Formats: sequence, C-alpha cells, structure tokens
Amino acid sequence: MATAKSPQHNSGREKLQQAYHLAGEAAHDTAENLRTRAKTSVKSNRKRAADVAEKAESSIREHPTLSVGCAFAAGWLIARLMK
Repeated sequence: MATAKSPQHNSGREKLQQAYHLAGEAAHDTAENLRTRAKTSVKSNRKRAADVAEKAESSIREHPTLSVGCAFAAGWLIARLMK
C-alpha cells in the first residue's frame, strides 16, 4: 500500500529547495562582486605603485648626489641599529 505524501510535506521541501537555490545565487553574486572589487583594487594599486616608482626615479635622476648620500645614511643607521 503506497502512502501519498501530504501537500504540506511537499510544500516544505519546495521551500527548502528554493531557499537552497537562493542561497547559492546569493553566494555566487557575492563571490563575483568580491572578485570584481579585488581586480579593481589590484589595478588601482599597480597604477599607484608605478606612479610612486616613477616619482622616485625622477627624484634620483634630478639629485643623484643627494640620493647616494641618503642611501649611505640609511645604510649606516640600519647597521648601527643592528649592533
């Protein structure tokens, strides 16, 4: 003798499946949003780093003696701190 499932039981199962599906969509959308934001952030930070490097190179070219002096002083200071 086969027993039929109650309509209430099917409704609960359908609701659970819908909730599962919606949760999966939400997780996918959130992951996609984070991926897009990360790519944008990486591009922005690369551009910023390139700009800083360009400014540093320009400054070194304009003032080579000062740059060597600063590098020497920084090295000397680090050596003194490590003793």
